[in-house]
Amino acid sequence: MLGAILDLGLALLALYLVRAIRTYYSLSHFGGHWVAGWSRLWLLRTQGSGEMNRRFTEVNRKYGECPIGEGAELFRRMSAVRSPFTRGRWYAALKLHPDRDNITSYVDEHKHAAIRTRMAPGYAGKENVHLEADIDEQLLKFLDLISSKYVAQPERDIFRTVDLSQVTSYFTLDVISKVAFGQTFGFLDHDQDPFGYLANLAQMLPAVIVFGVYTELTNIMKLPAVKAALPKSSDKRGLGRVMGFARDRVQERFGPKAIRRQDMLDAFIKRGLTQEELESETLTQITAGSDSTASALRMTLHFISTSPPILDRLLAEARAGIEQGKISRPIIQDAEARQLPYLQACIKEGLRIYPPVTGLMAKMVPEGGAMIDVDGVEKFAPGRTQIGWNSWGMMHDPVVFGADAEIYRPERWLVRDESEKESGRVARMNETVTLCFGYGRFGCLGRGVATMELNKAVVEVSCDKTCRFDGLLTRVFKTLLRFNLQSCNLAKPFDEKVVGFYVHTDMNFVVTERSSGDQSGLVRLEGDKVDAGALAGAYEE
Repeated sequence: MLGAILDLGLALLALYLVRAIRTYYSLSHFGGHWVAGWSRLWLLRTQGSGEMNRRFTEVNRKYGECPIGEGAELFRRMSAVRSPFTRGRWYAALKLHPDRDNITSYVDEHKHAAIRTRMAPGYAGKENVHLEADIDEQLLKFLDLISSKYVAQPERDIFRTVDLSQVTSYFTLDVISKVAFGQTFGFLDHDQDPFGYLANLAQMLPAVIVFGVYTELTNIMKLPAVKAALPKSSDKRGLGRVMGFARDRVQERFGPKAIRRQDMLDAFIKRGLTQEELESETLTQITAGSDSTASALRMTLHFISTSPPILDRLLAEARAGIEQGKISRPIIQDAEARQLPYLQACIKEGLRIYPPVTGLMAKMVPEGGAMIDVDGVEKFAPGRTQIGWNSWGMMHDPVVFGADAEIYRPERWLVRDESEKESGRVARMNETVTLCFGYGRFGCLGRGVATMELNKAVVEVSCDKTCRFDGLLTRVFKTLLRFNLQSCNLAKPFDEKVVGFYVHTDMNFVVTERSSGDQSGLVRLEGDKVDAGALAGAYEE
């Protein structure tokens, strides 16, 4: 008996070695860390390092395109509508509901395409008549929270700080719950996490990292004992409590006394999503739609507020819009923000220098293999090879964005002259930065909602007290127009852990009210309609 077990063990070991050697030599011409050719331990260590984005970029800079790619053309090729590349096994780790897959975790291409087709109209904004008003309402709450609780008054010996990483998460979580369900979680109302959701999410990160590398381990989630320990909608705290909130809001839309409201949920129901599907999909909306937008917002505000020339130029553009009546009160409209060239440059530069998603989101090479261009050299990738995406490396490519690609400089997005070369330069950057939202059949459905939040929140306009611009009575407006944001520690402005998205903590700022007297740098916005180079919005095809 013992001899039979030993023989079986040796046979399995031999099989493993044969497969490992075959895999190593089939991909050795791509280059990369030598350990990665034999084991996934290097990948596990890199993804658990807290700086996976930078480590993957180092690999690409040293070896070029490898099974982790940073090239825009390869990314578009793999994600195109009719591409033979499919989702890799990595996506299975994104299953949040214990019983059902969601639009991000489906590996089956047909199922993913079917659910995407049914959900797309709900995100487009045309059927969600409350979309912009819902975002405005939460933005006013966000501004009021800062104004009432976090504004420091040193002249009165009142010293306060605000953790920008925390309050921006509260804002985006309440936005997505209001937009999706018509009811907020209440993060901004309580100025805290009423469900313990964010803390619970941080506790789950190690498991997410492991499952993302060793995707076969996701099968243990099916075991009854493991399944019983997973978050469930009856939980009082954490992800389970959010699941319960989503379940309750979905249940309200069904039955004889169903609530009717023209919002995302209503659009999904009209296209045949079942109650069970909605419970799973709305949970994904919350987790995927809030964190990425919050990180984009907080990092853009960080770079603007710590760069005085950039801040001055943005303020000048916004004040000119106010003076010329091109900015609505009390909240700037999405269409108006899209007409402000420097604001759009600041937003795109924020998305570029800190792309919201850093996960590999690996795509699988079709059966029969495919030729991959590596720095001008065609190399063969065998079928079922998984090719990851390095968004950080792509957005920091000096060939596309210039020699100063590591620096936050919005001016790179402004056209310097009318030459064909210059227009081509800016067009290439625009085509690349939009890839932070995905592409083709894997593009982010919530892109329009996210850009609307950024367009409004980066330089918002909410009436407060009167002042004068060149003798004309007007108003002083909130956010960057109202508040000075001063980092408490420029040497270490925040703590950061990168796990496919950013976990930021201790992003502490001193907030003071901005003086209304400084009108330097006032600019004039010419014409009724400006091509500001804005990214596609919620109301655009």
